[in-house]
Amino acid sequence: MKTLHPLTRRVVLRGLGATICLPLLETFLPSRLAAAEPARGGVKPAKRLVFLSYSWGVSKDDWFPKQAGKGYALSQCLEPLARHQEDFSVLSNLSNKRASQGHWATTTWLTSADVTATPGKQFQNTVSVDQVAARHLGVETRFPSIELCNSVPGDGYGPGSSLSWGASGNAIAGETSPVAFFDRLFGASEVPLAERKYRIDHDRSVLDAVMTDAKSMHRQIAKTDREKIDGYFASVRDIEVRLKKSEEWLERPKPKAPLERPEGKLTTTEEITVMYDLMVAAIQTDMTRVITYRQPVEGLFADLGFKVVGHSTTHCTTQSEAYRASIARDRRQAELLAHLIDRLKALKEPDGSSVFHHTLIAYGSGVRTNHDLRDTPTLIAGHGGGGITQGEHLVYQSKQTPLANLWLGMLKHVGVDTPRFADSDGTLPGLFS
Repeated sequence: MKTLHPLTRRVVLRGLGATICLPLLETFLPSRLAAAEPARGGVKPAKRLVFLSYSWGVSKDDWFPKQAGKGYALSQCLEPLARHQEDFSVLSNLSNKRASQGHWATTTWLTSADVTATPGKQFQNTVSVDQVAARHLGVETRFPSIELCNSVPGDGYGPGSSLSWGASGNAIAGETSPVAFFDRLFGASEVPLAERKYRIDHDRSVLDAVMTDAKSMHRQIAKTDREKIDGYFASVRDIEVRLKKSEEWLERPKPKAPLERPEGKLTTTEEITVMYDLMVAAIQTDMTRVITYRQPVEGLFADLGFKVVGHSTTHCTTQSEAYRASIARDRRQAELLAHLIDRLKALKEPDGSSVFHHTLIAYGSGVRTNHDLRDTPTLIAGHGGGGITQGEHLVYQSKQTPLANLWLGMLKHVGVDTPRFADSDGTLPGLFS
């Protein structure tokens, strides 16, 4: 019989940090076993949320349409999406007014946080909208949420390694490799079942010990420190939820992969395409209903034949190669998004509707010259099961409309009962009916 080794506080904290950053990849198991089988009569298709973003920002005048309302002409950066124009809307003048850090657009894109507002801390983020949604949508799936990201130096991101942030504002690590992502979804674990059970019990015993110690400490510390401990408690509760989820799915087999395992070295364009295809596979098998993807950028310039670095595209004239590279990258991103929409439209629910119809995709970045999240480029695709107005360019009140209003509207649309999110002051008229 195995015994647990004594753990020092430092070891415990290091262990918890690893657990927070790396969810139990080997012990998470599938969601709906019959995901590919016909659903029982009367079961409504699940709603799903996908969040996609990339760094350095777009060229504002070439990304946003010039006309508002329906029948608008697509900008040159969005032209590759023309075949889907009736199935997405472009949103103008949404802002995270509290974000002022240069090139950190993706750090607070899903949190709408003021990361410098916490006394005594140089940086403190808050929970991201995807994680709030995952508490509701992830109850029935193997993975409450899936986080994907890039690992290329120089891609212009601030703190964090994905778009997602936990309950206490802790960074959630993302999967960077298409091969590792495939194996996480469909690969057989090399760790015996008994060993996986032991690891779950071990992690739970560590959490119990830490919580007992922390609760005792809570009564003896100053109020400001209590706030820090409360945030730590929130992180521990996140881990507890993941452990419980691991245990629930431990003995359930993974579904058969609907695509081949990625192989060989990929260009950045190919990498994003494969990640999109794997996201579709995860949705198709109902392994998750919430996905975030912080996409690589630097390699796209090379794919497109440009010898520029991403940062140069944020400080350039309209006559420069860096500017042309920025436009070409935005168009390539739109081409890839069109591919994702194609794939989701091709998948059918048991009632004959498309998976895309029941999905909402939020797609955005920053503006390359702003260095903040004012008038953040935002596109919403899909119909979320109905009740979403699409095919328009919706222009909201400049400098007055929080980006968080979009996130609140999306939360409410998928059934999350919450009065607000971050600095929201309502939802978005014209988009949510």
